[in-house]
Amino acid sequence: MIETVHMTVEGMSCNGCSGKLQRALEAVNGVKGVDIVLDRGKVTVSYDPAQLSVAALREVVEDTGFDVVS
Repeated sequence: MIETVHMTVEGMSCNGCSGKLQRALEAVNGVKGVDIVLDRGKVTVSYDPAQLSVAALREVVEDTGFDVVS
């Protein structure tokens, strides 16, 4: 079963930033898809909850240098 989480992320200011975050998230086991809307700071991640938690996804975002605000 695949679930989806929507996050608002601050700190992405260019395509390089969003690409860096997308690559970091896609490298995580259990992530099935990533969609980023740079100008709105919206990140949508499809993932397998049997392999990964929302808290772990938020940690990846923060470890990559961005802030999850919601």
